[in-house]
Amino acid sequence: MIMERPAFIGVVASGVFVMTAALAQAERPFVAAERGTMLDHGVSKLEVGVESARFSSQTTRYTIMTELTYGLLDHLNFEVEAPYFFVTGPGGTQGAIGDVTLRPKILFLKGREANPLSLAGELVLKFPSCDESGAAGTANPSVNAACTGETDLGLIGIATKEFLPVTVHLNIGYTFVGNPPGQTLDNVVSYALAFEYETVLPAIVLVGELSGETNRNPGAGDNPLTMLVGVMYRVNRRMSLDSSLTAGLTSPSPDYGASLGVSYTF
Repeated sequence: MIMERPAFIGVVASGVFVMTAALAQAERPFVAAERGTMLDHGVSKLEVGVESARFSSQTTRYTIMTELTYGLLDHLNFEVEAPYFFVTGPGGTQGAIGDVTLRPKILFLKGREANPLSLAGELVLKFPSCDESGAAGTANPSVNAACTGETDLGLIGIATKEFLPVTVHLNIGYTFVGNPPGQTLDNVVSYALAFEYETVLPAIVLVGELSGETNRNPGAGDNPLTMLVGVMYRVNRRMSLDSSLTAGLTSPSPDYGASLGVSYTF
């Protein structure tokens, strides 16, 4: 069945897809990529993950990330993200609350058998709930550059297309970065290219991702760029487990990292 779409939806979709942006977190198990698919109306999904990232400063960041998504409508989802950080280094271990992020996502084009392409747009609103003077704030900007004590606003353009057995996700984004007192930060352009490969074992899916963004610090040399490889295991139609490894390809990125997570749909 061909989905009917008002003309103004198509105009909005084009605008969002051209001017878009991603913040740090994403759908499991990716670093930054979002999928163009949606939850149905009334369906919820809880994602919980533990991530580690090792930096060249001899600092390791451990993140407990909790994400809750709800299908407000068949074409409109609403997601809340809440991270908590543990940072270990030469000075010991400190815990810190991260920024809470709200992410409403709207589906503009739903993939179908004749044309398995989905297009979506996402608004990303980061609230300044982190402790910017603590271990995961401006006192240690390499660990969490987004922790500035200011609100950020981002837009993400999302395209998902199936080339069975491979599904590809492309995100392009733009973030308006809030400037803390006495600092001038650059707005951020971000991107992510990810894939999911359906293996001959129905429960096993291999994943990969390349994600990066421009540096928000003026005059900084390299831009963050990260590569991920991982695997998802579908326990049943409601629950999946995931594991992944990451490697930083430029100096501002973490040297390496790992992640374990679980997703449950209800």
